[in-house]
Formats: sequence, structure tokens, C-alpha cells
Amino acid sequence: MPSSKPPADNPAVMPDPNQNDSTIRKAFLLEAIANLFTIPLITNTRFILSILLLHPSDINPASILFARLFGGIIVGGLTSALLIGAGNTRNGIGSRRTTYVLLGLGEAFLIPMLALETAKGGSDAALSTAVAVGSIGLLLPPLAWRGYVLFLRPELLGRYRKADGGKGRAGAGVGGSGTKCE
Repeated sequence: MPSSKPPADNPAVMPDPNQNDSTIRKAFLLEAIANLFTIPLITNTRFILSILLLHPSDINPASILFARLFGGIIVGGLTSALLIGAGNTRNGIGSRRTTYVLLGLGEAFLIPMLALETAKGGSDAALSTAVAVGSIGLLLPPLAWRGYVLFLRPELLGRYRKADGGKGRAGAGVGGSGTKCE
């Protein structure tokens, strides 16, 4: 049987004072707050869909359910992950890289789907061209930011040290992305 230990048994850590992670913490908080604008998709689903869809007459119980599920994933899952990553704790710092990779992958899949929707145009499309292009415009800047942080400036993700002064790594950094204190 695998052994497990409570988090309290982990060595005490503190944010690395040589790593200023305030930029990434602000970015995580800003995005978490922006995700809260998805709440109307959960609470006023039919109205929001009538704005987004090219043919509001296509709204049915299934489309309402899936829109609510999508909104629930954004508000409950993605926003929670961003709020955890905004924290200056072992778990917060350690989750930042994974959170950005997963969010980036989601955006990387959504953008081509929206581009295909834009290319459809006319009566075959579910979204108007303006909504599809606007959605792409909203997804591209965060994806570019994630690429910049993950590939060009991984030190922005922050690090932590053992409380006794030893260096530890978390998030991303040159040479690896572990969350163990060394």
C-alpha cells in the first residue's frame, strides 16, 4: 500500500525572495476575476445563448444544459485553479505551470474550432461571424501570454525555498518544473 503523508509533514517553505512573482500572481487573479463574467451563462443561459447563437430558435434543453456545464467548468474549475495559483504557497507556486499548460491547451483547441465556425458563415454556422471572431480575439491574448511565460520567461512563475534557506523549485524554471524542495 502506498504511503501518504499529510501536507503538514512537508518541509516549511517560503517564496524565494530572489524571484518576484507579483506579475504572475496579478495575472492569475485578473483572469480568475474575468472568468466570473461567465456566471450569467449559468444563471441566464437562454438569454446569453440568444445573444451568442446565430439562430436563437435552435436553443433547446440540451443546448442550455451544455452551456451551463461549460460555464460551470469555467467558474468552478478554471477559476479555482487560477485562484490557487495566485497564492504564494507551496501548492500555489507549484500549480502555476500546470494551470497555464492546461489553460493554453484548451485555448489552442478552441481557437481552431472557432476559426472553422467563422469559415462556415451562413446558415450552417452556429455562431455569427462577429461572435466567433470576437471569441478568437478574446482567446488569443491569454494564449500568447501563456506561451510567453511558459517558453520565454518561466522564471515569472516563481519559486519557493525551504524555510531553512535551502533552494527549492516550483512551477517552471530553467532546467525543470518539479515542485520538490531540493
